[in-house]
Amino acid sequence: HFREARMILENKFLIGMAADMTETIHKRLKLYFGWKELPEKQGCEMDYIKKGAMSLPASSLEEGGHEWRGIRLRNRFDMKLYAQGMAVFGNQKMRVPIHSVVRKEEKEVAEKAFAHLRNTKDEMDSSDLPFFWHIPKASGTTVKETLSNCYALVRTEMIKPPSDLRLNKKRHILNIDLSTPTAVAAAKELQVADRGLADVFVSQLSLEGSTVFTTYHMGRAFTIMRHPVKLAASLFYYRRIATWEPTYRPEYKDITLKDYVEKDGYYDNWMVRMLTNAKLGGLNEGHLEFAKTILKDKFIIGISDHMDETFRHLELYYGWAEEKEGCVEFHLHSAPSNKNKYPVTERGGPTWSVIADKNKFDMALYYYALELCEFR
Repeated sequence: HFREARMILENKFLIGMAADMTETIHKRLKLYFGWKELPEKQGCEMDYIKKGAMSLPASSLEEGGHEWRGIRLRNRFDMKLYAQGMAVFGNQKMRVPIHSVVRKEEKEVAEKAFAHLRNTKDEMDSSDLPFFWHIPKASGTTVKETLSNCYALVRTEMIKPPSDLRLNKKRHILNIDLSTPTAVAAAKELQVADRGLADVFVSQLSLEGSTVFTTYHMGRAFTIMRHPVKLAASLFYYRRIATWEPTYRPEYKDITLKDYVEKDGYYDNWMVRMLTNAKLGGLNEGHLEFAKTILKDKFIIGISDHMDETFRHLELYYGWAEEKEGCVEFHLHSAPSNKNKYPVTERGGPTWSVIADKNKFDMALYYYALELCEFR
């Protein structure tokens, strides 16, 4: 009976959790069924979620106590089914199919955002501003320091809160934060792209970051890509040690890379999700094709394994020139930034295969990027 119930639960039901109704309603039911609040009912969902949480009666039942154990023993199959439901709840976060209405809205938002960027083949305009989409653990820190130190380009990065228009002339950094949608919205309020204070805008948010540009100063985007398996491994080991980062995860020291990728709710296919505005839910070939189109039309592509060639390409495209000869070579080979030593994942091994399978759309996008680089 339990096996049959488990199979039905896994294959026939979208699962929510009473203990996490915000996640259940906002990130599961709305995406799956295409539900949305009526314009005159904005905020209604959260009101009912809060009321529901407050109306739950306090329980005198002590977890692990005598009564708890008795109830658990009497309902052992329901307990097993609940545990399985929790596992499925975690997995469905990144796999639940998105309703066509929601997907259409996501795509429209992405198309509108990327319209702030020139196409790579568009004629150069002196008012255009470079935009670096910083993919985490893909040589991004090295790129940023090279831009500032070798080309004397002022780049955006919040080095001291709050985000504002302070300019660090010595480091060639404008103290603007573009790391979150809220921060990007604040930067747009400041009309930072039209002020002539920054030479290069930098953000990990390809979509939201693009919206900082205006009709007076369009963006010209580039990014550095890295093999998705190497990317996942580097990020995992980095988050183990990076105590200074908000993404620091000391608990990762107790698990393996394979455990991490197989965890419930593992955030897969980051690059495709960022380009297509599909932050949650399942992906399909349509997402991949849309991501390919955006990458091809809007981004100059560099490859982290070929940084010398990447910077030669960027110099030709943007017209950059070193302030001091040999500076780029020094930063790429003698002083690369943010290097973290960790075990090399065996190509084709069990862990490599799991990561590649989980990130199959990013894998396809990466190999497409290699084709584009070869063609260009």
